[in-house]
Amino acid sequence: MPKQTFLSRYALIIKRLEKSPATFQEIANYLEREADIQDKDFTISIRTFQRDIKDIYEQLDIEIANKRKGDKRYFIKERGEDLQRSQRLLDSYQTINAIKASQEFNQYVFLETRKSKGLEHFYGLLYAIKSRLILKFNHYKYWDATLTNRTVHPLALKESQGRWYLLAIDTNDAAFKTFGLDRMDEIEITKTKFKEKYNYDFNAMFSRLFGILSSNDEPQNIQLAFTYEQGQYVKNYPLHHSQKIIKENSKQIIVELSIAITFDFIMEVLHFGDEVKVLQPLSLVKEIKTIHKKSFEQYKKVALNTRIRLGRPVHNDTV
Repeated sequence: MPKQTFLSRYALIIKRLEKSPATFQEIANYLEREADIQDKDFTISIRTFQRDIKDIYEQLDIEIANKRKGDKRYFIKERGEDLQRSQRLLDSYQTINAIKASQEFNQYVFLETRKSKGLEHFYGLLYAIKSRLILKFNHYKYWDATLTNRTVHPLALKESQGRWYLLAIDTNDAAFKTFGLDRMDEIEITKTKFKEKYNYDFNAMFSRLFGILSSNDEPQNIQLAFTYEQGQYVKNYPLHHSQKIIKENSKQIIVELSIAITFDFIMEVLHFGDEVKVLQPLSLVKEIKTIHKKSFEQYKKVALNTRIRLGRPVHNDTV
């Protein structure tokens, strides 16, 4: 049996048990139905299933058990952060399956043309981090279109909104900085180890942030009121792990977050447009209002210039 079939079966077993605990027969019946849909052989015996449980744990670090007293159904043992990483591995594999399917069914499956760049550097950077080796590279700044040479002490890699970033200490000014992998080029992993010891707790740092830009500000209680429709998306795909629903009715859904207010978070709020309203804190309300006002003034000038160019009457409330 092809290795891909094994992995597909593992993914289906996990998918079924994420829904609810199940007996072996319920799992076998589910696999049989999926086999008809995918035109593959997912038939298993209890012995094969026990081997799958072992393989799933060894390859994906997801533990399946059935030792609850008086309940012989199988279930996934919660493992917090480890389970989250394992789920990402599984999601990545299912993405690969979707890409493979798109080749065969390209009239039905359409992939996003925009793709992340810089992942080809991932393992080299990871090696440098683990080995504490000094890195040299060219870094391109989008905002002023300049290319700079950097020498850094690499500390960690961070994913944010579909992009990967290197967290490092810039030896030029000894400052902690983030560098997008998509903007790094000519990377040299030197043979020189850096001796400095850095005590950054990145889990704690990013647990109070949205995005990649770091901040020394303390987390604040933020309340956002979404339209009911948009709120459904935010409920199913939370903005942050601290998110909780504090009010919901047929018109709106109000969520509360506990995070530091950063540029990344402000940009995320703005992208919801008129489907969100900031309720608190007042400082964030004022910031969002200021940005919207500046945006309005820009379009007002465009409309005004257009009317003047076309020789049309100009009104004070022109937009």
